[in-house]
Amino acid sequence: MENKNFKSVGIWLDQSKAHFIGFEEGEAMFIETLISPHERIKREEGEENDTSRFSSNPNHLSNNEYRKNNITQNELNEYYKMLVDKIGKFDDILLFGPGKAKEQFKNRISENKSLNGKWVSVQNADKMTDNQLLAFVREFYKS
Repeated sequence: MENKNFKSVGIWLDQSKAHFIGFEEGEAMFIETLISPHERIKREEGEENDTSRFSSNPNHLSNNEYRKNNITQNELNEYYKMLVDKIGKFDDILLFGPGKAKEQFKNRISENKSLNGKWVSVQNADKMTDNQLLAFVREFYKS
């Protein structure tokens, strides 16, 4: 694949991965896929059931849920930082995909002063095949 300097990019993202699709002169092309460090199911070695749900006994209280939430938030923060590092060279950014990750990432972009002046659009989209991803970006930037 030849390496072009795209100014417009479409990023299909959810919390597990992001597909970067460059657009230039009516042509869309895959640039790369970024895998998130976020794991959906947390299981720590030696972990037992969280018994606090079924017992009012304070000896059974556990902070598993709190710890897992902190780990999840740290992983998502790391993922969004990785994405921010990748989008610096683009002027026009289309964020699309299922769920709320695209909105969360748009908020990250708006909070980042180094990315001021970037044009960002957010669109809802389901899971797509590679050809559908390319077509979605092509149609968006053509109109």
